[in-house]
Amino acid sequence: MTTDVESPAPAGTRRDRLTFVRIVVLLLLYATVAGFAVSEFIRFPGLGNVSSALGGEDFFGDMVYGRAPQPYVTRVLVPWLIRGAVVVTPQTVRDRVAQNVRATMTTEGKPEWLYGYPFEFTMAKNIILLFAVGFAFALWWLARLVLDAPAPAVDVIPVAVLFALPGMYGHASHLYDFPALCLFTLGLALIAARRRWLYLLVFVAATLNKETALMLTLVWAVSGASRLSRRHLMSGIVLQLAVWGFIRGGLWLLFRHNPGEAVALHLPSNLQVLGQHDTWFRFRTVADWLVLPTGFNVLYLLGFLTSLYALRGAPRFLKDAFWVAVPIFLLTLLFGKIDEVRVYYELLPVVVLALFSGLYRLMGYGPRSQSSASVTT
Repeated sequence: MTTDVESPAPAGTRRDRLTFVRIVVLLLLYATVAGFAVSEFIRFPGLGNVSSALGGEDFFGDMVYGRAPQPYVTRVLVPWLIRGAVVVTPQTVRDRVAQNVRATMTTEGKPEWLYGYPFEFTMAKNIILLFAVGFAFALWWLARLVLDAPAPAVDVIPVAVLFALPGMYGHASHLYDFPALCLFTLGLALIAARRRWLYLLVFVAATLNKETALMLTLVWAVSGASRLSRRHLMSGIVLQLAVWGFIRGGLWLLFRHNPGEAVALHLPSNLQVLGQHDTWFRFRTVADWLVLPTGFNVLYLLGFLTSLYALRGAPRFLKDAFWVAVPIFLLTLLFGKIDEVRVYYELLPVVVLALFSGLYRLMGYGPRSQSSASVTT
């Protein structure tokens, strides 16, 4: 009489199972830390905490329903997602959500506009959280593509960044901030992986979210210059410029009658800010156990300079992507607020990975070659 002995699972099946478990664990970890980052984002300085020139307490509702001043009103991705959720959600469900939100509100510490847009605010929080988790995974994927380091060392990068992110909040919390982080980082990962058509879809979404998506084209062009023919390189650049121009031009036409200016020169005020010593030494208590630099802090400048030094031995893709620093600093100096650190979000994933690349090289790991890191489609 023979007994059946269960054969061991194939090695590939075991690896797939371990990969699945790892992804689930990372999802729970990143969602938890992202929840902290989003909670701080909404609390400080707050989605409705903007200057009276932009609408003050009415700014949230104005953004969602297309009444905000330019150029903010043209950043439509999240407002359109919120309005889409309003359209597809039955009125009874919206009323129930609104009732639950109002029941948890107190007379102190809650902005008045929440009473007018409780369902929209609930949708905004959920959408922002999804983009925060998406940013964590996009950064994780990009790190896996370009850094040659053990899996746990890669896994910890999004956690460290999300914990430090509240130090970059200031002036106002905008609906398009986390989507800009997520989509730009995902765009970088898709460029590194050479997923051309998926990249184009992300580029469209990023352009709907914010005009700075055009800097992805710069990374695409610089990273592709050494491996693409001149014809393919130029056709790709022209296609992206055409898509960007069509979307941004259409949004400008749609909101051309809104108040505000599409572009405002801030160079004089920025030079004045740079001349103030307290601008360089500001800190904010995020929690009892966490104090972070804020504004144009000298620690951020030192971190950026360190990342420049780390670029010397960094993977080629990070060196190519670092070119976005040039237009970001130039445009911010001329047309942005130089001490509003959230305007440097598109630079954040590149700087972070350059710093971690230098750290891992000190630990004995080397950069992964572009050919082994990329997947051709």
